[in-house]
Amino acid sequence: MKEILKISQQFWHLFHSKNRYIYMEALMVIYDEYLYNDYFLTKETCIQLIAEHFSDRIIDITADDEELDFESLKDVDAIAEPMATKILNRLLRFTWLKKVEDYSSFKTNIVIPDYASAFIEVFKKLANPDSSETDIYIQNIYTNIYSFYYDNKAGIELLKTAKVNTTRLNRALQDMLHNMDEFFESLLKKENYEELLQEHLDVYVEAIVNKKYSLLKTSDNFYIYKNDIKKLLRLIQEDEGRLHLLEQKMLAEGIKQEDIENEFLDLIYEIERGIINMENRIAHIDTEHSKYVRATVSRLEYLLSNDDSMQGNVIALLNLLSSENNNEMLNQVAAAIRINDHTIISADSLYKKRGKHKVFEETVEVEEEVEKELSKEEILRINRNKNRYSKAQIEQFILSQMDNGIYSTKEHLIENDEQFELLILAYDYSIRKNSPFHVVPGEKAAITNGNYTYPDIIFKKNFNDSSG
Repeated sequence: MKEILKISQQFWHLFHSKNRYIYMEALMVIYDEYLYNDYFLTKETCIQLIAEHFSDRIIDITADDEELDFESLKDVDAIAEPMATKILNRLLRFTWLKKVEDYSSFKTNIVIPDYASAFIEVFKKLANPDSSETDIYIQNIYTNIYSFYYDNKAGIELLKTAKVNTTRLNRALQDMLHNMDEFFESLLKKENYEELLQEHLDVYVEAIVNKKYSLLKTSDNFYIYKNDIKKLLRLIQEDEGRLHLLEQKMLAEGIKQEDIENEFLDLIYEIERGIINMENRIAHIDTEHSKYVRATVSRLEYLLSNDDSMQGNVIALLNLLSSENNNEMLNQVAAAIRINDHTIISADSLYKKRGKHKVFEETVEVEEEVEKELSKEEILRINRNKNRYSKAQIEQFILSQMDNGIYSTKEHLIENDEQFELLILAYDYSIRKNSPFHVVPGEKAAITNGNYTYPDIIFKKNFNDSSG
């Protein structure tokens, strides 16, 4: 927030100006050249770029002169300046551009402040959306996770970068989903069959499917990398050696071990959830795409059948009746309707709300009360609890309480949530091949201690195990 407060108040005048789109165009032209000229341009070069860009049209920014009270605007010479020079001077006054005097060469250089560069990048993205960004994001996610797993020197920064790219790709897909209706709305408003077909084939099929929504094609990057990313995430979670190397690296940097494990598990969880969100959003996009294609085909059929079918003629008639100044037409239609027609006055032609089928009601038995399903948040919390404790913590919980290699849940009562979770994880862990202990049933079926109910079991140490 401190950096934002450094921006001059005049900076925001550009957005209030009536000529803001002219200024934005000029900024983008200067910015494109700015990136390839050692990050500075002379004042003369900027004026030339602006003049060349607007050479094919007449522009006027004098509407701002009455609203902005600058001393230089009162100067007769300033009023007589070329339009390109006026635009550049206005951008300098707005502090979107900055002058740097080079006294050694007697030149005035123009630089773009960092805060202005951020806004110009946004202007460029809005003016020319880059459809290839989605491909870059998914490739970056895969590259970062692959590098983290196979490069033992890599730090947790690669996982953080993968998470950032996951968020950006989800945002891009969300924008794509929300912007689909804008295109299809213009498509369905076409009144002419030829225009609709031309728009559908040229704009939708060629530009939209082949470019904008290329991510949805099964041969494209998301489907190529998705399963590999999931596989790598599973390998990273199960590879305790890789986690140990990461812990050693971060411990040397002064980070606590508990913070390391929590951050590691949170990053893996966020990336996995991001991949699932991508799949859901792409499924929604596929659904919307199918819906609008069906609507387009229906629109084409409607435009084709306007004069050739009863349905088309009825729709055309209703459209005419809904327009203004149609009293004469209403009278003609009223005179032609046969009210005494049995199909019109019959009760069968009226809409009736459908009720429940009586036979079905009589045969349905009262359903037994079923156990309430877990909510999405509860399922996610359980999944996260599963990864909260390391293998070493689970083993330590059981082995530290053993007496002569035996730990009985009947003798060591559970007193808090942490012990309860560790007991459950230890029981699950005991059936694994490399577990240092195994479980045998106790005398009782279950033990209840306050809010906790758990089975009466005995953990016995495997003495052939090498762990202490």
